[in-house]
Amino acid sequence: MLRRYKPLYLLLFTIIANCFILQAQEKPTTIYLIGDSTMADYTGDYDPDKDYMETRYPVTGWGQVFQQFFVDDSLSQIKNLIFGGQVIVDDRARGGRSTRTFFQEGRWRSVFENLQPNDIVIMQFGHNDAAENKPERYVDIEGYKEFLRLYVSQTREKGGLPIILTPVARNYPWENGVLKDVHGDYDIAPKEVAEEMDVNLIDLNRLSQAYFTSKGKDFVTKNYFMNLPAGKYKAYPEGQNDNTHFQPKGAEAIAQLVFNDLKRISSNTIKPKPYTIETTYEKLKKHYPEISPISEDKSSEIISIENVIYKTTKEKDLTADVFIPNKKKENYPAVLLIHGGGWISGSKENQKIMAQKLAENGYVAVSINYTLSTVAPYPQAVLDIKDALKWMRTHGDNLKIDTDKIAVLGASAGAQLATLVGVTPNNPSFKTSSSVSDKVQAIVNIDGITSFIHPEAEESEIAGKWLGGLRNENPTNWKSASPLEYVGENTPPILFVNSAQPRFHAGRDDMILKLDEYNIYAEVHTLPDSPHSFWLMNPWFQPTLKYTLDFLKKTLK
Repeated sequence: MLRRYKPLYLLLFTIIANCFILQAQEKPTTIYLIGDSTMADYTGDYDPDKDYMETRYPVTGWGQVFQQFFVDDSLSQIKNLIFGGQVIVDDRARGGRSTRTFFQEGRWRSVFENLQPNDIVIMQFGHNDAAENKPERYVDIEGYKEFLRLYVSQTREKGGLPIILTPVARNYPWENGVLKDVHGDYDIAPKEVAEEMDVNLIDLNRLSQAYFTSKGKDFVTKNYFMNLPAGKYKAYPEGQNDNTHFQPKGAEAIAQLVFNDLKRISSNTIKPKPYTIETTYEKLKKHYPEISPISEDKSSEIISIENVIYKTTKEKDLTADVFIPNKKKENYPAVLLIHGGGWISGSKENQKIMAQKLAENGYVAVSINYTLSTVAPYPQAVLDIKDALKWMRTHGDNLKIDTDKIAVLGASAGAQLATLVGVTPNNPSFKTSSSVSDKVQAIVNIDGITSFIHPEAEESEIAGKWLGGLRNENPTNWKSASPLEYVGENTPPILFVNSAQPRFHAGRDDMILKLDEYNIYAEVHTLPDSPHSFWLMNPWFQPTLKYTLDFLKKTLK
């Protein structure tokens, strides 16, 4: 009997196993809470050898009750902030801690070491930073801001999302039935850091003041703060008069305010979609069933040097993959490759196969990561690419690069970036710290626009995220980031390889007209019935490679 049902048994086992595998692959989003006692979770191992109900209850940090807000129905309301369809709240807040002591005690290190891409760090300090009468906690305003900057930058370094909170209100002072501010400069400082670093801010001080005012002083004092009568709670036999810390109802009210503002942040957030060869194939195959994704073809004819650091920024190390022909001793022409992804996603791995093919054909190919709009807005990505070119020239002999023969190649948003870099050699508007030239001798534009302000250009929130606002909100950046605006007699030759989707050609024809005025060489090839991102798929990769090699032979060799 067992043999008779064995195939069915194995089928069920396979289905169950696959379900577990899928669940394991779908990593939940962890929300780390870092801060002070008003945020802390007093249960669990907060006091390892003590019973919370006997020694501390009813004191409750708002982080202690935060997990209950992340249920299936509510997750859809913050969908642009979370990945994996599940949220785990990890409350690391601790009583008596300021931004400085939280760092000095190694509490931040523990968070930082466990941070994964797309995790969230919510930080709320200020109560103890402002305690000038307690020097073991006190941090002056500049120090307070500096530690907030540290937590923000290191969260971003790990690919996480930082959110700054102003300190929650205390239950004083009340004037004419209105709760007033008690935090002063320690309320202003987080707002200044959030503005300076383009960080999401929840103004919890203002929100909680308004909420408590709506409830009234007497209700808030009795039900929300730790003002307790004698004899009611075992942990406080003589009662308590505390207008800083919360009872459970107060903690839940504050947690609700924070969650509500997360919904606001989510609605204003563009969630980056993974942009890889695999996700592109999944997207396109239903419309183009004959396609297949390109794949690596490792060759002994090239030398690979991967994940070498070409630049260190405040947020992270920027890395490059370098592929060098292994054929002869002299230096080779070089190509810098820029990936696409709407300035908000993507990685250098998308250009790896093109880079390998270029190296097999006699070019040093350098594929880089650059700063995405989730970390820093325009023009940071442009400056990164220019620094990559300068790095290639500085290390030309070691990388076997002929520094007088460098082209820049980009796809989609990477094509816009590559073209902008190519038409602005040594431009003072995009000045970096190095004095080495960032000039290129050729540009390859694979389905990227050449103007954000051309009549053919479509406005998008993705571009607005990078350019610091929509077109009418920041027209200066929309014009400044348009390569068409810089075309002149020193513009290098350019190759356009385009899809059959007209919106990705915006400004191209007018750019060619300008190039013709200066007798500058240009080529255009449009692949019939092709989608955007065609260069990541067969059968379009090979003609794209051929057009590129033919053009580079004319312009660099």
